[in-house]
Amino acid sequence: MDVTGAPLEAGIRSLKAHATYLAAALPWHPPPREVVEWIAGAGGPALGIEHAVLFRTWDLQAPPSLDDA
Repeated sequence: MDVTGAPLEAGIRSLKAHATYLAAALPWHPPPREVVEWIAGAGGPALGIEHAVLFRTWDLQAPPSLDDA
């Protein structure tokens, strides 16, 4: 999923909102922008874009294929 631009900035703001928790529980935690850009930047090339979050989904309602046996 492309998260370049506004979605990336929203993720950074969200992590920044947890500053008190991060300072107390994870004092070694890197700055929010660094973490979010690193994670999203790692996924971006798979989609040919700058920032992405990659997901794998399974259809739990579909019968299993014979190839999965």
